[in-house]
Amino acid sequence: MVRIKRLLDILSGVVALLSMGPILVYLDRPLLLVALLAIPAGFWCDRRGHYPLPTWFATLVALCGMAFYGMQITRADVAIPVVHAMVVLLVVRLLTPKEGRDYLQIFVLALFILAGSSLIHLEIGFIVYLVLLFFGVTLGLVLLTVYVTDQNLVMTRTDLKKLIKVGLIIPAVSLLLMLVFFVVLPRTQHPLWNFLNPSAKGVAGLAETVQPGSFAQISGVKALSFRAEGPELAPEDRYWRALVLNQSKDGRWVRSNPPREGSTRVEGPIPVTFMIYPEPRNNRYLMTLDRPTRVAEVRYEQTVDQMYISRRPLDRRIRFEVQASPGARLRVSGRVDHAFYLQPPVDVSLRMRQVAASIRDGSEDVTVRINALADFFRNQNLSYAQDDLPSGSDPIDAFLFEKKRGYCEFFASAYITLARLAGIPARLVGGYYGGDYNAMGGYYLVTEETAHVWVEVLSGDNSWQRIDPSQWAINVATTLGARDGDQLSPLLQLVDSLNYHWVQAVVVFDLEQQITLIREAGASLRNLRSVRAPEGWWRITGGVLVGVVLVVVTFLLRRKSKEARLLEEFRARIRRRYGAEVLLPGSGLAEVGEQIDNDECRQFAKIYYGAVFRDRLLSSREVVELKDLLKRI
Repeated sequence: MVRIKRLLDILSGVVALLSMGPILVYLDRPLLLVALLAIPAGFWCDRRGHYPLPTWFATLVALCGMAFYGMQITRADVAIPVVHAMVVLLVVRLLTPKEGRDYLQIFVLALFILAGSSLIHLEIGFIVYLVLLFFGVTLGLVLLTVYVTDQNLVMTRTDLKKLIKVGLIIPAVSLLLMLVFFVVLPRTQHPLWNFLNPSAKGVAGLAETVQPGSFAQISGVKALSFRAEGPELAPEDRYWRALVLNQSKDGRWVRSNPPREGSTRVEGPIPVTFMIYPEPRNNRYLMTLDRPTRVAEVRYEQTVDQMYISRRPLDRRIRFEVQASPGARLRVSGRVDHAFYLQPPVDVSLRMRQVAASIRDGSEDVTVRINALADFFRNQNLSYAQDDLPSGSDPIDAFLFEKKRGYCEFFASAYITLARLAGIPARLVGGYYGGDYNAMGGYYLVTEETAHVWVEVLSGDNSWQRIDPSQWAINVATTLGARDGDQLSPLLQLVDSLNYHWVQAVVVFDLEQQITLIREAGASLRNLRSVRAPEGWWRITGGVLVGVVLVVVTFLLRRKSKEARLLEEFRARIRRRYGAEVLLPGSGLAEVGEQIDNDECRQFAKIYYGAVFRDRLLSSREVVELKDLLKRI
């Protein structure tokens, strides 16, 4: 026997916990602690009927909490303060006495909190919380309809099972309808979701300037930058291009609008296609595989140095297609402003000037100079490192000739400085190198810690070619080379594949994808119509349908409940032993037992009516007893 109020108290705590699950890491620490303690504390109060918070004080706490978080609402951040305010209301409601409308308020608040969480963070785990909460709230509403009729109702386990079955059928059907409507209903280009969703916060990784020596130590950030769906690449081709830096200013390499160049064309292997799914960020640089030949499915502006800049902020999840020719050169047909790409930094050490002069004076051929500069780097025994880095007034000079350890910014900055001093036009390229290939999902997982800087030089044939001086480090195999391997375990591949397909099928599922889906379905139907059916197909199809219908109807007609089957067998045995005249129209089981004066018939009637008249099904034990009685009649 179970009290209906006890069930509602338990369900209220479960629903509250499910609603806060996706946002636990986003809640303020004090509110998080209070919210987690409020669930068991509220159940304890409900069980003992004693509540520590007076009604007036609980109302005051709710108003103060809403005012406190309401003042934190800004145009850029609406969802998080509103969700915090709703959590405050939920905590107050859990710790106060509950009647019918109070349970209803808990269920409604839980749904709104979960909906608000989707504006903050929407990963595949959200669907788990949504389904569980949907079932929990629906079951709670079913229990609530019974509770309002009799608050002291005590239910048997059999009745409770019936009620739960009814409560679970409704959300199961609703979820199926939700799935259908998600595919069918049209999308808007600017949904309310995008307006309320807070803009992305800046993360470490890709930077818009390069300034070696500004930190004595850097640490990698494992945060996801983007996913790139496409074929697996060779290690030397895993360069993801984002921005170009071309001028030195106050010890930093920055971007300045480059001068116009002649027409360009990409010369290299056959292009490959990737679908890019970037994480929200606060810049507009579109990641492309180096060397890009085409970008589609996003509005952008292209620069002369192969940067692709989105016309809209990238603070929401999008996807776009990239075609690129890995390892290709960018040949320029026409004039290139060499002077723009030969301007060195203002402060350059004497040792660096001497190295550049020896390379410049060694040959007039740019290709020979490029090779000589590569030999210089290889002979310096430089190490790739992220701690104990050079600093001081001239960190690049200290990197090359003293400490001889640094990360990609040191290698690239040293190279471009020497290249320009040696008469080699050069520019820096910022992006990412490497990435973990998920063979299960067929895509690269690129994180912020793989942010990288390399160099492009203008060779003698008037083409831009990539040079990564970091690859000349003596420990490259254990540093940058470690990015070449597949570091994802099978379990991580499975988990991330689920997240990837969730983003692809739900988060970025837009009107364009709906139209594509409808077109593909239409094409499939047309293909089916174009297939010529065999002669006499209508006779075969009709015969099969008639056969299926007959089988289904026969099965439904013959399928009866165990109670009906037992009753039929009882009448059949009485008819065979005592004659059909004993079973008069309208005669009940008890009357038949008295008429033939049979104890087994009386016992059969007692057990059978004990279940039927109480509107319940026969138990397994009762079925066994009735079958035993039938054998003795």
